[in-house]
Amino acid sequence: MIEKQKKDRYEMHKYWGKKPSAHLKELIETYSGEGDVILDPFSGYGVFCCEAYLLNRNVISNDLNPIANFINHRLLSKDLNIEKLTKEWGVIKSQLEPFINKWYGLNLKDETVQLISILRDKSDKPIKVRFKSVNNKRTEEIYLSQDQINEFINFENSQEIEDWYPKNKLIENSRISAKKGMVVSDLFTKRTLACHSKLLKLIESKSSGEEQQLLKLAFTANLANCSKLVPPIKSRGEMSQGAWMTGFYVGDTYIENNVLQYFENRLNKIIKGKKDYLKFFNNPFFNYKNTYKVTQFDAKLLDIGDNSVDYIFADPPYGDAVPYFEQSVIWNSWLRLEPEYKNEIVVSDSKFRSKKITDFESDINKAFVEIRRVLKSDGYFSLTYHSLSGLEWRAITNACIYNGFEMISFKWLTQKNFTPRQINRYKSVKGDVLVTFKKSSEVNFTILDDNQTEMFFKQNLKSWLSRESLDTNEVFLRIMKLIFAERIIIGSVDLYKTLVNNFHFTKTNQWSIK
Repeated sequence: MIEKQKKDRYEMHKYWGKKPSAHLKELIETYSGEGDVILDPFSGYGVFCCEAYLLNRNVISNDLNPIANFINHRLLSKDLNIEKLTKEWGVIKSQLEPFINKWYGLNLKDETVQLISILRDKSDKPIKVRFKSVNNKRTEEIYLSQDQINEFINFENSQEIEDWYPKNKLIENSRISAKKGMVVSDLFTKRTLACHSKLLKLIESKSSGEEQQLLKLAFTANLANCSKLVPPIKSRGEMSQGAWMTGFYVGDTYIENNVLQYFENRLNKIIKGKKDYLKFFNNPFFNYKNTYKVTQFDAKLLDIGDNSVDYIFADPPYGDAVPYFEQSVIWNSWLRLEPEYKNEIVVSDSKFRSKKITDFESDINKAFVEIRRVLKSDGYFSLTYHSLSGLEWRAITNACIYNGFEMISFKWLTQKNFTPRQINRYKSVKGDVLVTFKKSSEVNFTILDDNQTEMFFKQNLKSWLSRESLDTNEVFLRIMKLIFAERIIIGSVDLYKTLVNNFHFTKTNQWSIK
């Protein structure tokens, strides 16, 4: 039987940065054995720790972000009664459906139809709708007449939202389109806000136990689907839906989706995901004796014993690539979860947070001090990171060398070339570096200042490129291998800029001597 490339257990929520489980499984089997203690200090969705747990390792899945912690609990829990979950959802749906129908009903000539999706402009005016006709059971799309637009808006304006919903302020940050004065509820129409708040109230009052928690997981996973953050892919049609990735930008038009229909789709995915996970524990020929812990420690201060972990995998924050806590407000706020923003390891462009590159460099090093402390003397540490811009790359690379990690293996998880446009942005590249280290008994290194670092880059690049042209991945691979092998602490020099300013990028996407 061929395994699916995307496992259902990892498709239950849209949390960022999930790594391919097949790659992680290979790492776990290579660098640890059954019964070993495995740690991921930045677990995110929890793919690594779930794979390790299914391979009979004892896992510690840690993440400071409350929603990541919540997702990890739901992913790893075996305490679930799917029959009870289905029954409780049936009760909730029976009470929610009339409420939803009132909000999403549209009167046509011959019938009242339930809207599936509504195209709205930036001022929230409805333009076009998609619905399924009861009579012919086909999905149809129509532009609304002015009378229908007025009826739609008048109904929405006349309603009062009876149930609780979050009003948390977004941290102002232009990079993610979080504008001054914005609150969470601004990300939703009044219609979706009313329906989400009603759904959450019913989940909290009509369900219990792990089943309630899974319904809440489905609820959070569906929030962005039914917000103003769903853009149309205009090249495919006005009602062709894109997907929310990051940030809070609302375009000239957006697509508002039916909360009930989209929630039910998400719940079905979660049930499918849990069945995929639980099937491993129904094997009578395999006895799981391992344990898991889901923790919410600051990665700079792990409450874990010295020299107690056999293998550590870390996919640390990507500098300013994703301000996780700021964007997770769309999920954390609805679950009444409060993140420790102060302790987040991140670079933020918000002027209201002291999270600059210097803070990131210091915090990453503190986290790696903890990784060295808890890792056994003969233990392995695998590190993957996406950002290869100069300063973030420097922070992570230097932290490894400062803390006495000896490189064992280096490779790209994803091999991609980069366009001139990507190069000129001087930002993170698409592809993941995977480095595996062993904890060295000695901590020694050579420190280069900025001028020495620039010269180090230029000399090696000139030597390589005089013999052959190289793509960007190969350039970085060679430089990083050299840095780790010779244990060099580099200065604040951006390798991208060194390449652009001193070498030629050809039409075949390779670097050469000018």
